[in-house]
Amino acid sequence: MIVYIESNFVLEMALEQEQVSSALALFELAESEKIKLAFSSFVLSECYECIMRERRVRNELHTSLVKALNYLQRSKPHERIKLDLEPVVNVLTDAHTRQIDLLHATFDRLLGVGINIEVDQNCFREALRYQGNLSLSPQDSIIYAAIIADLRIRSLEERKYFLSRDRRAFGNDDDRDIKKELKTYNCLYIGSFELGLDAIQHELK
Repeated sequence: MIVYIESNFVLEMALEQEQVSSALALFELAESEKIKLAFSSFVLSECYECIMRERRVRNELHTSLVKALNYLQRSKPHERIKLDLEPVVNVLTDAHTRQIDLLHATFDRLLGVGINIEVDQNCFREALRYQGNLSLSPQDSIIYAAIIADLRIRSLEERKYFLSRDRRAFGNDDDRDIKKELKTYNCLYIGSFELGLDAIQHELK
């Protein structure tokens, strides 16, 4: 069984979001060789870009808070507010370091157990077509084209899943073209890691 993932699977772990336990369980299934995790090589750079974008936003907030603290430091009546805000500044400082560490650990784990789908010229050309035909963003079109390229070389009998929380791009019920194309390769899209884990565990029984 092959499970295709994209950037939000990695970010679920690096940002420790609400479905991180399901993502970890899927990793464990791959490490025990019960499933195979496959991903586009483009996922690695996209995750870095997302983390750095969040860092820029957090740095702006950090700078504003530091300025506010410096201002309050000169005011005796506001001393309590200053003391309350200082831990928030420290959290913002530490958050990026923790996220980068988790991102690196996730990359290392994924590269050790996963199938890295390279983006070649044909894949890129297909991605351009998907941008027009399916209205996918450039990033999503590259990821989707890589998945389709890998599906084409797999046995139709092998069960496959594509897990992504980006339902706006891949799971829009008003546009079933993506789900329809995936189905021709015996691949099911599921827009939740929790639901995906449930389906996979049920099938493995």
